This record gives sequence, C-alpha cells and structure tokens, in this order.
Amino acid sequence: MNILIVSDSKVLMDEELKKIIKDSSNKITYNYNEVDLKTILEEAGYVSMFQDMKYVIVKNANFFSKEKITDSNCEALINYLNSPNPYTTLIFTTYEEIDKRKKIYKKYQELGKIVELKAPSNYELFKVVKSLVMKKGYLIDDEEVRFIINACLGNYDLIYNEIEKLTLLFKENSKISLATLKELISTNVKDNQFKFIDAVINKNISLAFSLLNDLKSLKVEPLQLINLLAREYRLMIMTNLLSKKANSNQIMQELKLADWQLQKIIKNNSLYHLDDLKDNLLDLAKLDYEIKAGLKDKWLSFESFLIKIFEY
Repeated sequence: MNILIVSDSKVLMDEELKKIIKDSSNKITYNYNEVDLKTILEEAGYVSMFQDMKYVIVKNANFFSKEKITDSNCEALINYLNSPNPYTTLIFTTYEEIDKRKKIYKKYQELGKIVELKAPSNYELFKVVKSLVMKKGYLIDDEEVRFIINACLGNYDLIYNEIEKLTLLFKENSKISLATLKELISTNVKDNQFKFIDAVINKNISLAFSLLNDLKSLKVEPLQLINLLAREYRLMIMTNLLSKKANSNQIMQELKLADWQLQKIIKNNSLYHLDDLKDNLLDLAKLDYEIKAGLKDKWLSFESFLIKIFEY
C-alpha cells in the first residue's frame, strides 16, 4: 500500500501514523531532505526471506507541494507505484499544502491513498477541546475551554500539549478551574513576543497586530521586537542558503538549532522568496538605525514596516 499523509498538525499526523502502523516494530523512517528518493524506493522494494510486512515512512516529502522533483525521481516513483512491493507500506508525509496540479500528485491519487488532515478551528475547535478534556476524565466549563483556546492562539497542537499537562496536576473527575489554567498555561511577555514573531512570519496580520497591542500595553520596546524578527529572518536566510550544500544535521550543527526549530524554519521558508527575506532584513536594519538616531517615531515606523510586508 502507498499512502500520502498531508496535515498542518503534528498531533494529527502522529495519530494517523499510529493507526496505520499499530504496534509493528518493522518500520524504517527517512527524512526526504537527507536521503535520495531512489535509495528509499530500493528499501521499499526489498523483500525479506520471511516476507514480513514492512513500513517505510518518508518525512518532509515536500515535492508534493511547491518543492521541485527531478524528472528521474518522478519517473522512479511512478514506476514503483505501478508495481509496488505487496509486503511494504510506503508512507510519505508533508506539512506543506500540496499542489494538486502536479503529475506526481495525480499519479499518487490514482495508484495510492491520500489522507488529508486539517486541524480543527472555530466552533469545531471548541467542541474538540472540550471533548479532549472530558475524555481525560475531567470536568470543565465553557469559559475555561475558551481560555485554553485563546491562550494557545487557536493552535491545535499547542492546545493538545497543554491538555496533556492536566494529567500531571489533576486527579480523575476533578473540576478544571480558570485560576489553575492561568498558572498552567503561560501567557507572559516573553511568550507573547515569540507568538508575535510567529504571527508576522506566518503573515497572520490580525493576530500580529492583536499581539502587538498587548505588547504595547506591557511596555515592550519595538527595538526588542525588531531584533527578534531580524534574528528570525537571518536564520531563515542562512537555512535557505545552507540547504543547497548541507544536510539537516550539518545545518543544525552550524546554526546551533534543535531538530524542531529547523523543521519550523524550513516550513516558514516555503512562504517566502529568498530576495524578499533579504529585503525585509535590510529594511529592519535601516529601521533600527533610524529609531536609534531619533529620525522616526519608533511605534509608527515599526507598524508601517509591518503593513508594508503584509501587503506583499
């Protein structure tokens, strides 16, 4: 069987993989950024003498989205799809939005199985969160559910992780109080700063300006935000350039990043052209100088910069 799993949620992705693989230990995991596709297909096509069922998982298979795939790799995969190993379940995964116009996607749709998992949002998210908490054996009111969602910015993965923490603090059938949630789910200035940076990078204008207003009221200096945003742009540029000549492990070592940080940067890079990142970084450097030199109002000029990049 050949499966493609597409999701914007790591939690949903992991749950789907568990459903497919169950308790099998006969699995091999590859990172597509580090291994040639032909090597992966050779492993998928290999049959052991015992003919055991094997699972080959390929993470970051972003050639189903905007990332290019060579003609030779495309043909090699299509050839495998036409005559797959019956004892191998080949699973490609990606967090990127797929390009349904691509030849490889259409062929996979014809010869494989595609699973698309979208994280819940709006009222559906409210129902899911309440259900998750109650399945853990806890009692919770609507106000507390809304607090969890708002404190986690509506991000399903963050929400799920926070709910998992409840088991460390509460006994079964306990009532979840708002006061305890406020202690458990951090909403301090530092967290809001990084949430703001993520919102800007992901071009979420409404969330970015909402967080910016909160940071204003907390007396956070715009120069601090400029430095954090500039750091993120620099990491994105350096990762983009290094990825052309180095593998993930080398990039993590060079930039002193954890695996999850690198994956996040790679995902964010898909939203930008390299030249746009360079232009944004130069604009921030100019803005930093003008504010420090007293040539421009710090908040007005920073907000103008944000409006400009959101217009792209």
